Formats: sequence, structure tokens, C-alpha cells
Amino acid sequence: MSRLTRLLPLLVVAVIAAGCAPSDQPEALRQGRSTYGDLCAVCHGASGEGGVGPALETVTETWPLCADQVEWIALGSEGWRTEYGETYGATDKPVAGGMPAHGDQLTVEEMRRVAAFERSAYGGVETESALEQCEVTAD
Repeated sequence: MSRLTRLLPLLVVAVIAAGCAPSDQPEALRQGRSTYGDLCAVCHGASGEGGVGPALETVTETWPLCADQVEWIALGSEGWRTEYGETYGATDKPVAGGMPAHGDQLTVEEMRRVAAFERSAYGGVETESALEQCEVTAD
């Protein structure tokens, strides 16, 4: 029996155990992280480092109010431009690029959870504060 064959069952058990390990992160943020991974990471990076879309370490500088961040997520670049004009956020950045609108595929609660996740994971906001700012109930 090869060494890999002998180690494979141990690896499987370790992966299963890691997946079952309790998380100290509230369910709402785990859901936000999942939605972020499905819809946002392709442009903003798996760790919020940016790529096609901007990095998210300054998300709270751009969006001091979570409600405005949620509105941006809902409307995207073109919707924001139509609704609010040629700049966005507290830093009055020019609307550019192709941020897609997610308001037709996500509920308001899902967008709030994504925003809370981004603020907590990348913006340096404490978990409870991010949930409160985004009016998300910690499950």
C-alpha cells in the first residue's frame, strides 16, 4: 500500500472534522461570506484584495453608512448613475467600471449580510458593529 493511500483516510477525516468545527462567526456573516464568494469575489478578489473591481479595505471610507453600500450593491454602476449621478460614496469617486446590479437577484437582507461581511472581513469593523451598522440580526 502506498503512503498516499494510507494517508488518504486521515485526510478525509481531517477535512470532515474541519467542516464540522463550530465557528465563532455569526450565521449571518457566514451567509454573507458565502454570497460574497458566489457573486463578488470574481471581481473584488477572494480576500477582498481587488482585481477587476476595487479592493475593499477602504469600504467603510467609501461607504460610512451601510445603507448606502447596500444601495450601491442593489443598483450597480449604471443604476447608481441613473439614480444618483456621476459619483458615488463619501469620497465622490467617479462612477466607472461595470459593477453589476444585484437588487434583482438578492434580497435586501442578503445584500445587508454581504455588506456586513465586507465591512467586518475587509473594512476592519468589529463583527457586532458591522451587523448593527447593516441592520442584520445575528442568527
